[in-house]
Amino acid sequence: METLRLNSASLCPSSIMSHVFNNVGPGLNVVVVDGESGVVDKIGILDMRGGKPGEILRFLRKIKPGRIVLVASFIDATTKMTTEIREMFIGMGSTLINSVKQRDSWVFVGRAGASNSSLFEKRAASDEKNNIYEGWPGMVELAGCFPGNRR
Repeated sequence: METLRLNSASLCPSSIMSHVFNNVGPGLNVVVVDGESGVVDKIGILDMRGGKPGEILRFLRKIKPGRIVLVASFIDATTKMTTEIREMFIGMGSTLINSVKQRDSWVFVGRAGASNSSLFEKRAASDEKNNIYEGWPGMVELAGCFPGNRR
């Protein structure tokens, strides 16, 4: 598995999700990382258009507490988004997931089982007047280093 650079107890991911690596697709693109070692546990594409909410929940429930979770939406992330799926992301520290609507762009880095809010989250609302890409909002990006697990 891929190892991400750990720097002074921080996780600094770069170039782990990309069409070049063929590990992204429509829906929610998820990378789960061990916060101590920096080893990528798993990468998943949660099909939010044709997938089943039960399968999406099963993937999210298997994420171990303390794991760092990186999420990026591509195309529409809300078609199969249930209240329970949103609550899973809230449990990882998301504060914006309840405001994510159809065609919004959303990126998030949190921790499974988090008791506090993540500072690593952005949303670009889909707005017909301001959309850049034929009915879609602009890209959202996050920068910085996410704190690793304390040993």
